[in-house]
Amino acid sequence: MFQKMYGLSRNMRIIIFAMLGLLMVLSFYNLYRVYREPSKVAEDLPVYSYQHQGELDYTVNIKPNSVFSEKTVGPGEFYYTNLLESIDARCSYTYTADQSAELATAYSVVAVVEEPGVWSKEFPLVPEKVTKAEENEISFTESFSFNLEAFENFVEDANMQLGVYAEDPKVTIGARINTVAETAEGRTSGELIPSLVIPLGVSQFEIAGTSTLEKDGALTKPAQVSNSGLIGRKIRAFLLMGVVILLGVAFTRLTESKEPARPDTAGSFWRRYGDRLVKAGDDFTVPDDLILIALHSPEDLLKVADEAGKPIIYQETGHSQSVPTCFVIDGLTAYRYLLQDPQQSHEVTLPSDSCQGGQENFGGC
Repeated sequence: MFQKMYGLSRNMRIIIFAMLGLLMVLSFYNLYRVYREPSKVAEDLPVYSYQHQGELDYTVNIKPNSVFSEKTVGPGEFYYTNLLESIDARCSYTYTADQSAELATAYSVVAVVEEPGVWSKEFPLVPEKVTKAEENEISFTESFSFNLEAFENFVEDANMQLGVYAEDPKVTIGARINTVAETAEGRTSGELIPSLVIPLGVSQFEIAGTSTLEKDGALTKPAQVSNSGLIGRKIRAFLLMGVVILLGVAFTRLTESKEPARPDTAGSFWRRYGDRLVKAGDDFTVPDDLILIALHSPEDLLKVADEAGKPIIYQETGHSQSVPTCFVIDGLTAYRYLLQDPQQSHEVTLPSDSCQGGQENFGGC
């Protein structure tokens, strides 16, 4: 089947071949790397998973006053120090696992009074307690109360003793909760510290901090598992290599080097187009009454022969030319292409008296 060849310069073909070669090397390397991957890989798998949540909730008790009728105020409000009587707080905690284990939860509540970056003092509010269970969950609720007067007094004493006024004193109420699980696969632990942050030395305040914390955890063990996606990667690597190979084959089959036009020698011309030529003897001449048209390239010669459906007549030398010449005769028109030898000039000088009436003939031109 006839295939159309696309002409490219030699340098362009070299560059594209180099790029295709690089792609081929990379695709082969990728295929080699993928097929070297093991079917099993080490991965840490959870053998015991848990979730735990700790929360500090509170209610502010208000002194009797003529401004507000409420006796208690819930979270998220602004509070007046002069009207504050006490704060009732509650620490709640839940721990849930995917399987039973020996659980032990130790917790305590402390108040840390501090001037950030300068000094701090810790006051216990709930001493450490331990709760145990042999199942997949554990929980507790601990209630306690405190007021800010003792903390305010400590800040005043610290100011007097240090001789430096605390600019931003505060108290942080923190519940320190730590649960240890003893499982058949080993031990794991998780810690939460929900907190309330209250400024000191101000007439009005709000309570900040992270009052609710929730975390997940797991005890893991290394195990051999299937290499996820390995089959897909192998298929993609193989297809990529196949595509690159097909591109290389297609480029090789469908392109050819197209060099700049240059004078042809008789030998090279015959090697290239010998199957299209009819060789004539030295005595071959063309009738004088034909119109002579000079062609400038082998491509033009082939195009004329194809369109006219005529053979290409090849003559080594003749009466009027000293270089090999090709002719295509179509009716009253004769087309001529001179094959220029490297040692000969590009133009062939013809006798002036051999061309008349704007026409040329092969016996005299």
